[in-house]
Amino acid sequence: MESMPHRQVEHTADLCFEVTGDAYGELIAESLQAMTAWTGPAWGASGAARPFSVEAADPAMLLVDLLNEALTLSEIHREAYDRIEFSALGATFAEGRLLGRSVTGARDEIKAVTYHGAEARRQADGTWKAVILMDI
Repeated sequence: MESMPHRQVEHTADLCFEVTGDAYGELIAESLQAMTAWTGPAWGASGAARPFSVEAADPAMLLVDLLNEALTLSEIHREAYDRIEFSALGATFAEGRLLGRSVTGARDEIKAVTYHGAEARRQADGTWKAVILMDI
């Protein structure tokens, strides 16, 4: 049986996701998809592509900062992003474009992705695993 690349984990106060990916970039992309899918956007017709550039101290902080950047841009532009293109990616920096569409609303809202309990690390088998908490 094939495992799912993300699953919602029960948490007492916030929304928590455990995410996996074969590479760090895939982990970020899957985290973005999980976050966007949970909000249940009402997709509009217009396509969206927003550039981003994020730096952080380590892979977990980079993941949190990048997801928060997506939330901020989503709020400003009334868009949701379910894909990501990287022009540069390292353990402490990422540049590229967030891709998605305009939205007319959403079923739920995520206020922020938190640093508390955030993890993103390479496993012994070379895959990546993250735990991310979101304030809803």
